[in-house]
Amino acid sequence: MAAKGRIDGAGRDRSSRAMTSTPRRAGSLDILAVIPARDTAGDIGPCVDALMAAGLAADRIVVVDDGSIDATGSIAAGRGVVLMHGGGAGAASARNKGATHPAGDVLLFVDADVTVHPDAVRRVRERLESDAGLAAIFGAYDREPLHPQAVSRIRNLLNHHVHASNPGEATSFWTGLGAVRRDVFEALGGFDPGQRMMEDIEFGLRLVRAGHRILLDPEIRGSHRKRWTLAGLVRADLWNRAVPWTRLMHSELGRSVPAGLNVSAAGKVSVLAVAATLIALPVFLMAPGPGALLVMAGLGALAVANRGFLSLLARLDGAGRALQGLGVLWVHFLCAGLGYALARTGIARG
Repeated sequence: MAAKGRIDGAGRDRSSRAMTSTPRRAGSLDILAVIPARDTAGDIGPCVDALMAAGLAADRIVVVDDGSIDATGSIAAGRGVVLMHGGGAGAASARNKGATHPAGDVLLFVDADVTVHPDAVRRVRERLESDAGLAAIFGAYDREPLHPQAVSRIRNLLNHHVHASNPGEATSFWTGLGAVRRDVFEALGGFDPGQRMMEDIEFGLRLVRAGHRILLDPEIRGSHRKRWTLAGLVRADLWNRAVPWTRLMHSELGRSVPAGLNVSAAGKVSVLAVAATLIALPVFLMAPGPGALLVMAGLGALAVANRGFLSLLARLDGAGRALQGLGVLWVHFLCAGLGYALARTGIARG
């Protein structure tokens, strides 16, 4: 099937490996996994191994090495998967390149730092086969991220909690572990290569605006191998998420589709709660009593708005981890509010 729109054409791998058929149940959907990878030598092996353990043969796994300077490409090639080379233009372009491979009724996008659960591919296939009107589906991180350090574990579990708490019809898409029917993907032109961040959310908005349905199924799971640091969290939440997210939500496309998973009342309360604690600092200098009360009120509101997540941390790791989680949430929502302000005032350009 020829690709349409932005992914039309060149780059198809028509080698014998690419065209080899993979044994599967007669009449079942053929799934092709696409993994964009750049300098992921420590993760790409486990990522590919997990997909194979979940039932995909090597000829149904495409790794797009997007300009790596480490051993990413050679590690992938050593496992016999289809290896393509991107032009270093980013994840959206790399995913589009991988999608030009002719195999697969369904494109399963997986991040290189995710190891899917053994039943993930089966669940994707069964969901899409049982509902012909479902265009796309995505899952969630599990509760067992690789790195145990406090900031890293808390941030990864926050990602898990957001998806696990919002199952059902969605207006967004997620390429950490998400699948879309090939014909729908091609009809929409794939991912927008000009959207260097949040390209999956932008694609999901276009899917919904075109009248297609997306499902979030938290039982389709993968483990996240990413190691977060506090500095990395601030950089990602501010510049890679909050700023581009604000631009997207206030674009014509963003305004045309219900916000769904991307906006919540709890998130808005959390940003206001963080703002209250910041306002409390000069108040505290002038009037320590009222200032301290305002700080406690702000932190209390933040805790109440995120009580589900903090309860999860307490159940998994104890009350001390939940207290640490409150601090990480404060930074997370500070970045969200600051990023919104920078994008809306035009201070952050691009």
